[in-house]
Amino acid sequence: MQTPARLLAILAAVALPALLNARTLIHAGTVIDGISDTPKKTVTLVVEKDRIVDLVDGFSAPAAGDTVIELKDATVLPGLIDCHVHLCEENSPKSYTERFYLNPTDTAYRSTVYARRTLMAGFTTVRDLGNRD
Repeated sequence: MQTPARLLAILAAVALPALLNARTLIHAGTVIDGISDTPKKTVTLVVEKDRIVDLVDGFSAPAAGDTVIELKDATVLPGLIDCHVHLCEENSPKSYTERFYLNPTDTAYRSTVYARRTLMAGFTTVRDLGNRD
């Protein structure tokens, strides 16, 4: 009878190579690549680890272990860059008085909400132009 540790080791030896070679395929209806003058239609972006390694015309079939992200009705484009943001503050009717009772930890904690909004709007790079703390 196999011990649980031995079975786990065998499973890891068999499954790990497949997982390490797994790719992510993004099926995109439209791709704006930032290089071509016209958008590309019906494209598969091939991602290995954290890099796009290929753009293939059509929707490629996944190999065993590959992950597919279906964006057939969406447009995929490079991340946007915002060179002037203030992630630690947002103007509101309370902005003036908040500076008297919010401490730097409060401000930092709250900035995660603004960072998430910025990311969800398509910005992958920002330049934060300072804050009080």
